[in-house]
Amino acid sequence: MSRPLFAIALLGLLGACGEEAPETATAPPGGLSFQDGGLVLEVGHGPVEGVHARLTPVLYADGQRWTAPEPCVNHADSLDCELPEVGTLRVVLAQESVATVELEAARDITVEGLALEGELSLPGANAWLSNGYHSWSQSGALALGPAVEETELKEALETTGDLEVLREGHTHSWWMTWVAGGAHALSAGVTSADVFKSWAQVSEGETKGLRLVSGLAGEQVALKSGDQLRGERWHLTLSDDLEGALLDYAQAVPSRRMTQGEPPPAEAGWNSWYELWDGVDETAIREHAALLTDLFAGHSPEGLPLRVVIDDGWQRNWGDWWPNQKFPSGLDGLAADLHADGFEVGVWIAPMLVREDSELAAEHPDWLVGDVTYWLFGHGNLKVLDVTHPEAAAHLQAEIARLVSWGYDLLKIDYLFAATLEGTHHEPITGMGHLKLALELIREAAGEDTLLLAVATPHVPALEFVDSWRVGGDIAVSLFDAAWAYLPNQLRSIAARWSLCHVTLCDPDPPILRTLPENEVLFGAWTVATAGGALFLSDDLRPLSEDRRAGAFGDGRETLSVIGFGAIPDDLVPEAPPAKLSSPIDDHAQGLSAHVVPTRWRLQDGRTLGMNVTEEAVTVDGVEIAPRSGRLLETP
Repeated sequence: MSRPLFAIALLGLLGACGEEAPETATAPPGGLSFQDGGLVLEVGHGPVEGVHARLTPVLYADGQRWTAPEPCVNHADSLDCELPEVGTLRVVLAQESVATVELEAARDITVEGLALEGELSLPGANAWLSNGYHSWSQSGALALGPAVEETELKEALETTGDLEVLREGHTHSWWMTWVAGGAHALSAGVTSADVFKSWAQVSEGETKGLRLVSGLAGEQVALKSGDQLRGERWHLTLSDDLEGALLDYAQAVPSRRMTQGEPPPAEAGWNSWYELWDGVDETAIREHAALLTDLFAGHSPEGLPLRVVIDDGWQRNWGDWWPNQKFPSGLDGLAADLHADGFEVGVWIAPMLVREDSELAAEHPDWLVGDVTYWLFGHGNLKVLDVTHPEAAAHLQAEIARLVSWGYDLLKIDYLFAATLEGTHHEPITGMGHLKLALELIREAAGEDTLLLAVATPHVPALEFVDSWRVGGDIAVSLFDAAWAYLPNQLRSIAARWSLCHVTLCDPDPPILRTLPENEVLFGAWTVATAGGALFLSDDLRPLSEDRRAGAFGDGRETLSVIGFGAIPDDLVPEAPPAKLSSPIDDHAQGLSAHVVPTRWRLQDGRTLGMNVTEEAVTVDGVEIAPRSGRLLETP
């Protein structure tokens, strides 16, 4: 059973989320309840025989795994589990579908994680979602398999940066998952990320194993005797309507869009990154602005302003966010001229990263997180700004406020995951707490009217503060330029995260118009349309022919690309799910398409789209779709 598209749009406009519900809710028939010393999840509208999950709380602390030696005690509003010499581990229900694990410490202890673990009974299930850590991280549906060894899991949980982005996914899923393939499906995801990084593991065996863990990714929270620690909120559903359950989860995630009343419209224009790279200069910005109005004429909704976004390459250094010599008019002078020509403007910044050779690093080493660096190709080791230091926090806010004062009312804030790296801070805090603090500071400094596009960040902490979220990986990389392999990867990310595109604007990166054959250009343009959150071109438009420039437009794609919410994949659960996620790097090297991606999509206007990522023609609804192509299947 699916929800009407217009009802979905209305929910996205009028719904409210992010308000913490009372923690003593009484569960209705089905849903979450306490039974026989455990937490039981059943089908929400009434129990179905053989379909359930049974979970118990688990504490990870002082390098050990702690479970209650005796059955836990059911109370009206909690499940209490006594851990001798450690304290009380408690499960509390918030609403019918949200559970939280808490610890009341009986001695000094260092907590590494809080979890719900147990068994899942779900006949017919053969696939699950493996979601990546942040925007760029590989995500998609996988076949259920046996649990990996704990050493392999630990290594995967502690992997960061580019290695995490290129994950194979079989070890665990970050933040959310689903399990499906039979008549019923499980949806599980966190709606908070205040202290811990959260992840799920689903394994096939005599019974399916289910682990829902907040922590074990490097976090350490020191408690004194009598202290209480609340874990992250898990939203859990068993249902015969996976689509509806995923929308319910998305609407439970705190989201600025859902609390702002009328959300900002999706945007269109040009971004400098995907061919000019960090070689962008003021002349290129001005020359591209001169082309945009005619290029978009007749191809964007009436009254939608065009925006020019200056990406990486304008700054003196990472951490020294002032314009370099390539921008003789300064960013303020350039913005003033573009505004005078009728354009909106935006600018890129990586606010949490600082190059070791920057002035900031040399003058204020105490403003940087200790014991952690992030290696970036072409830049070497970068340090992380520590916003628990009051002076560093004030500096961050001054940087953001200055960009806004120069006339930039869209800030593309990138590499935000760097804030979550565990290190030594001025004040004790976990990585997730540090990211949330940084986002609060950025939003406060930017003001309510400035649009924030968050890139390379987990969705859970970010959506509360930003207007738009990068939904997938980069659509091209400077080492290899534009290539087919990155297009299926983007569509697979959209398919994995489609429900989030109904509670925030999902930025899918631009369609690439140069060098790719016509069918691949068309595929990329349809991919942008399925996200529904932005339409930015990013080729060097000056040498492109008129035919190439027009490749993003046609069949209503330009309207769908800025409609404000995403399409819905019909075949979300693959017939033959893969064992591991394929990599665009491997695909590029081998010249093939190994990605498994939904073929049939319900577009936002009611039409049906077929997308073929394979090397052979496929037939969908009686319509043949050529390799590496997208095609409309029907017209209402």
